[in-house]
Amino acid sequence: MKKLKELSAKMKQKSSEERKYMSYEDVPLTDYRDSDPVPKNLTKKFFKVFIILFLGVVTVLALVNLDKLTPENISHWFQYDLLGKTEGVGFPVRYVGTSINTENFSLMDRAPVYCSDTSVVVLNSNGGEYQNNQHSFANPILKTDKEYSIIYNADATGYRIINRDSTIYSGSAQRKLFDADIAENGTYALLTYGNDYLSTLTVNDKNDNKIYGYSFAEYYVSCVSVNSNGTRAALSGISAKDGGLISVIYILDFSQKTYYQKYEFEDSYIYDICYLDNDKVVAVGDNSVYHIDIDNKKMTEISYESKTLTTYTLKRNFGVLISLSMNPDGRECDIVAVNSDGNKCIEVNTGKRILSLDYRNEKLCALFPSTIGIYNMEGKEINSIESSADSRKICYCDSKTLYVLGTSNIYKIEVKADAE
Repeated sequence: MKKLKELSAKMKQKSSEERKYMSYEDVPLTDYRDSDPVPKNLTKKFFKVFIILFLGVVTVLALVNLDKLTPENISHWFQYDLLGKTEGVGFPVRYVGTSINTENFSLMDRAPVYCSDTSVVVLNSNGGEYQNNQHSFANPILKTDKEYSIIYNADATGYRIINRDSTIYSGSAQRKLFDADIAENGTYALLTYGNDYLSTLTVNDKNDNKIYGYSFAEYYVSCVSVNSNGTRAALSGISAKDGGLISVIYILDFSQKTYYQKYEFEDSYIYDICYLDNDKVVAVGDNSVYHIDIDNKKMTEISYESKTLTTYTLKRNFGVLISLSMNPDGRECDIVAVNSDGNKCIEVNTGKRILSLDYRNEKLCALFPSTIGIYNMEGKEINSIESSADSRKICYCDSKTLYVLGTSNIYKIEVKADAE
């Protein structure tokens, strides 16, 4: 028996030596490991290089977006982008309340924001709510500039300042409010009825500290627009002169006690005013658009040439878009665009009634009764999109997204490739 086992072992050894393939039953498991593993020091070096590159990219991004690295934005990113809070169920979204004025629907940092007769609501891109807060304002007006919005109660004293996620401040003015505005940096202005004056302007920083005040004795000043860094403001008002109407535009510098510039217009009423990002001012009147080059103290008038103004949109980064009609009832409108340098850069005869206009990234869009037209800067229509029959106002979010205010819903429209 012993000899038989020895003979079997020798035959098995010989067979193993002659085999072309390794037998797993003959070799210990530890011998199957890679004979040429990655050196530990090389792994550590790779990890260090990766960390250095990652931190470098993060640093560059932080420096490029330094102005946006606020506690509010960081908190928003953590709650909504990282954790996915308020995802939403998509559009259309039925808005809260019974009515929304078209002026109270806008975009705040590309998020749809609206103020109805009962609530202030900010939506995300999927119809979820960043915030939904009730108010008690009888006549709410919404003003927005990128990351901030101010909602004030016209002809009353209450106002509220919000960012995308929450209410920052709620307060009351000393007297009833004509108008209010907020700058990109959070500085805000309150224009109120005067006590011993016709109108009074009060300017506060984002921490609600008063930084400027001015009173008007000659004009009822009713519109205000603050520049993006909160250092100047443009205002418009009206008065009577020799039995006629006279309008005024003031330019105020918050470092000076007296007005910086003043422009008067006879037989003209100014509806609205905007302090542009290029440090110029544009105002929309009943008969003309007025453009003011502050540095050169030059005013340019762009006349409507007997046409009727039907709607307009002021854009800080562009200028003004207006709709003009040959008919008093607003049919067969032309689109006219006046850029930030005061030049009439686009004029399009649409032959349709225009309900709303907006601008984004060298393109403008027009809301018609049943369609939306998108135009390039040469005035050529490059896209036409069907819209809901109840559409009232359009907000151009980006090249692929439009938000539309309806009579009871807010719609999101995905824009396909331009048909150029």
